[in-house]
Amino acid sequence: MRYRRTLFLFLISLLVSFLAFFISNLLVRPDAVVATSPLLAPAPTQAIGSYDYFGRSLTAQEAADLVRQKGLDPNSSTSYARIGAVKITSQLISKGEQIFFDRKIGDTFGLQRVLGFGQGITKVIPELTVAILKQGGQATSNLKITLQKNITLGSQTFPKGTTVSTGLDIPRGGVLPIGLKVSGDVTCAICHVALSPKGDQLKGIPNGDLGVPLLIALAPNSAAGFARLNFNPLDAKYQGNGKTIVDSAGNLVRLPDPQIFERAFDDAVLAVPYGHFESSPDSINNTTQIPTVFTFKSGPYTAGGEFAVGPFGGLSSVNNGVHSSEINLLAAAQRSAETIGIDREVYLGTVLQNAADSKLRLPEGPPVKPSEWLRQVAPNPTQAELEDQVAAPGVGSYPNLKLSLFTYNGLVFSPNTIKFDIASGRFLFAANAMSAWQNSLVPPPNQTLQNQQALQSGSVERGAQIFEQAQCVTCHRSPFFTDNLIHPIAEIKSNPARGESRLAQNALLVSPKIYTLNTPVPIPANAEVIDVPTEGVSDSPTTLPKGLLPDGGYKTPSLRGLYLTAPYLHDGGVAVRKGALQVGADGSFSIADPTGLGLSGTLSQAIPADPADSLRALLDRSLRTQVIAVNRSNPALQLSNLDGTGHEFYVDATTGFSPSQQNDLVNFLLALDDNPGSF
Repeated sequence: MRYRRTLFLFLISLLVSFLAFFISNLLVRPDAVVATSPLLAPAPTQAIGSYDYFGRSLTAQEAADLVRQKGLDPNSSTSYARIGAVKITSQLISKGEQIFFDRKIGDTFGLQRVLGFGQGITKVIPELTVAILKQGGQATSNLKITLQKNITLGSQTFPKGTTVSTGLDIPRGGVLPIGLKVSGDVTCAICHVALSPKGDQLKGIPNGDLGVPLLIALAPNSAAGFARLNFNPLDAKYQGNGKTIVDSAGNLVRLPDPQIFERAFDDAVLAVPYGHFESSPDSINNTTQIPTVFTFKSGPYTAGGEFAVGPFGGLSSVNNGVHSSEINLLAAAQRSAETIGIDREVYLGTVLQNAADSKLRLPEGPPVKPSEWLRQVAPNPTQAELEDQVAAPGVGSYPNLKLSLFTYNGLVFSPNTIKFDIASGRFLFAANAMSAWQNSLVPPPNQTLQNQQALQSGSVERGAQIFEQAQCVTCHRSPFFTDNLIHPIAEIKSNPARGESRLAQNALLVSPKIYTLNTPVPIPANAEVIDVPTEGVSDSPTTLPKGLLPDGGYKTPSLRGLYLTAPYLHDGGVAVRKGALQVGADGSFSIADPTGLGLSGTLSQAIPADPADSLRALLDRSLRTQVIAVNRSNPALQLSNLDGTGHEFYVDATTGFSPSQQNDLVNFLLALDDNPGSF
């Protein structure tokens, strides 16, 4: 009896111990705290009812005091709009999300009638339809199509039967890719919304394997975007059957052969890895990977940080640029002579001679000035290339607009106040609404088994200590893990191409101004104007932000959401494919598959990069050296200046850290989600 009783008590004790282990280790509550380092505390969020004042977040009382200081009535909502303050409301955020998901970007005239983006998509509509139907309502983060005919892009022919990755995301039950409309228009969501392994939409996460090069090369006149890459249309190698035009000085100039030029440009576009894009018309090959839009307190914006002033600290300037300066193909001709050394007429002629809409192509017969021809076929620019765009105050009149730190082509996207358009409203409404929505986003929780185990084992907590010991906190300060500064190229040592993007515009800047945010559109003659503050951002209102001059620079990115944003650095060059490394229990690793290193082994093949192993390449000097060597051995990547160089701050044996400490740091970085200390 005594033996049976002892055995019974032993079994009961064992069962209790098992249940305790099961509950504590396998059924961790979502709000259970498992790490306590201050670095792992949740970041503050944008408060409903607060105000944005040119990047400063103000309480309602602080905003009222500011309005009162400026001699206005704080009890009137108009007073806040008159000083440039934006109230954060649920309604504004909801509207911003709607615009982000549903409102097309770009002007129909340039993107569709000149470049022919929609026509390009039409080429593969049968393939897209079949592929979506085969999904049977299931989600996919990379829709793959099988070509039903031969397709030639540039100098490459893709035979019938070829399987092609598009990177387009199809939600559960969806009949269209996220961000792609039936008309062939695209919205912001095509690049900045991804799908989780379960098919859930992750708002703000980059669609890192999007086939941007494919979608652009499909367009019949993709070379209309020649200023985005290092293409001189007057180079002798492009000569042939191009039109002769009259340039700005009255000289006759032979344009490039449209077929030769298009083929060469498409080849260059197709050399760009998936998940990368190029938007600035600076004639520099400086593609960058699609960024996150977890924007609250993470400015200045874009890789170089040049969008740094205006409402929401430059974020509204970015949103404006996406719909205007960064995508308006024809407006870039205004300052093409000063910025890229191409005469305005040559620029317009090159863009128009092979226009997707044959009615816009330069005429047969005697040479013409392309700008004069443009106004013949499209007499009203506000119904053509200036669709839904107005000139900022103080920049002059189109087509001779000056530039400013707020708008790098002088234009502001702001649809007519009473137009039937979800983006319509008072001046700058759409850009500000999108900013409010983007600032409301936080990285989704990292619910991977790897993160759960790393938190429970203490690896994440130890990694936080390494983050401090290695002095990463010097630039990546919690809770947003950025110092909000632009660091000169000489300091950061990344490939200089992207950081130099705006340098040619510095001499063209005028003081940034906007209309008051209660101003209706069209802009009335007596509209009130606000000076955009630049103190602390640039040395003067007419110089680029600090850190960019004289040679260019890069802003310190936030580290939040890293587990969903591989590969790393602005160019995505620090990339390692899953399975390329063999990692031991102590964090030490060896290269198991050299073909999985660099962009050549990942996004150039539409293969995602592994977050943990790509972070190891960021932190480990020896591994990074090998990744850079692979990138530099690929001529296509060198054409786009994608090499993974820079940020030479290593946490490895050369700086006194063990493999296990490096591994802990990797786990810490992967844990930086909405609530890093919890699972």
